Amino acid sequence: MRLPERRIASLLAGLLLAASGLAQTPPPPPPQPEPPQTQREIPGGTIVITPPTEQAVIGQARATVEAAPQPLGYESDLHCFGYLGPPNEKFPAQVIGAENLAEQIDYMTSDLLYINGGYDRGLKVGDEFWLVSPEQMVVHPATGKDLGRFYEYRGRAVVESVEPRTASIRVTNACTDVTMGSYLKPFEPIPIPLARKSAPAVAGDPPSGKVRGRIVFTRDGIVAVGSDHTIIVDLGYAEGLEPGDFLTIYRYAAGREYGIRPVGAYWVNLPPPPGTFIPRTYLGEVAILAVGDRWAIGRVSDSYRLIEVGDEVELK
Repeated sequence: MRLPERRIASLLAGLLLAASGLAQTPPPPPPQPEPPQTQREIPGGTIVITPPTEQAVIGQARATVEAAPQPLGYESDLHCFGYLGPPNEKFPAQVIGAENLAEQIDYMTSDLLYINGGYDRGLKVGDEFWLVSPEQMVVHPATGKDLGRFYEYRGRAVVESVEPRTASIRVTNACTDVTMGSYLKPFEPIPIPLARKSAPAVAGDPPSGKVRGRIVFTRDGIVAVGSDHTIIVDLGYAEGLEPGDFLTIYRYAAGREYGIRPVGAYWVNLPPPPGTFIPRTYLGEVAILAVGDRWAIGRVSDSYRLIEVGDEVELK
């Protein structure tokens, strides 16, 4: 049986195209040799095969979390601490009553409180406030001068209803007990600064030569603090301090005969007498979180030993 000439030509053309495609296909890559495996014999005759490990390329930079700026503290370091203010600061309103007055003395989150101001003081529903209580005067440990009054943040509240001369507020976040008589201060969020941390100073390091000050207050009146405690120093915007700065903490430990003395609510180390020169004893480092005119709040980021009110600080 003879095939038609047209079908024969079509078959020949298909064979030629298939052969051309095979000629253009690149040959498969040669098989890669298996990485060598290390064999070793341990006591007992067991042979252990160690799989190969990948070698890192030297000089190839790798981004790490530690290289990025990190938060220097937490919201509670600022929102549940306080600030230095004038001795008799004026506030827009004061807590004078509560929904649960018959059952409670102190108040916490979700409690409803009544205040002595309403439309007459410009209040409106949705306004947010700090709940503040005036505390002790802060005395400078070296000069003995008053630096201002410490005002403690006890929590936050929002206005729920307003009347002509009074209003109701709901406690939205209580750091501690909210007492009757607490004051309202307009709420302004305080951001936590970001910064890259470097190694703190150690024995033998020279002074930086920058602005110096002292620790003047510790959170909750703790006499000796360490890492992660919150403190106040007597440096602020007036001395060029900004959130995110680091201060080196140190003292001059010259001898016990110089003793300590009471200053305000603390006992502080007395400095060496004039003419006595000794190396610094480095105590640690503090990261600045918030800054006022002549004061700043910091969180102790490193401590070699106990840190006290009166210890000196220097801008890093």
